[in-house]
Amino acid sequence: YGRHDKLINAHMWRNISIQSVYQIVVQLTLLWAGNSLLFDCSHVEGHPAGCIALKPNGEGKDTSGNYRDTVIYNSFVLCQLFNEINSRRIYNEVNMFAGICSNGIFLGVVLGSLLFQVFTVEYGGTVFRTVKLDVYAWLTCLALGGFSLVLSVFQRYVPAELFAFGAEKEHGRAVAEMEVNEREE
Repeated sequence: YGRHDKLINAHMWRNISIQSVYQIVVQLTLLWAGNSLLFDCSHVEGHPAGCIALKPNGEGKDTSGNYRDTVIYNSFVLCQLFNEINSRRIYNEVNMFAGICSNGIFLGVVLGSLLFQVFTVEYGGTVFRTVKLDVYAWLTCLALGGFSLVLSVFQRYVPAELFAFGAEKEHGRAVAEMEVNEREE
């Protein structure tokens, strides 16, 4: 990075744009079609074992909170956690896990965030307005969040120049010219 570089370059805009579109599609799909896509298979006292369809308002077996909204919240946070891993590599590096174990602070933040998320969903109850999720809902949320890693590999093949705005294109040319002039001197 040089002192004349933009804070958010074309590669970052590409990554932000593609991940944002994916996350918006996931969240809106869960919001609008979650009642027909999700089933509550949790074990709640006073309810028969097995899976039930969600009510039109998104409630499942535990009516103290909203099952669909808990899945939306959980999948959103997990998308953010997986996107933290994606964001470690800005340019076209495909392996976003390279050197991940060498940064203890990063690992601590991700692990702490994950543990806090599990706590808020499973034990947050009235404070966070969540209900306990069953293993199927957790796997669904992990799959939705984890898919951002797969998407990240493919998004790196989208030309970043498509996300370079007018001033950035001109700025890039000017910086390149300045670097050439500095080398010649």
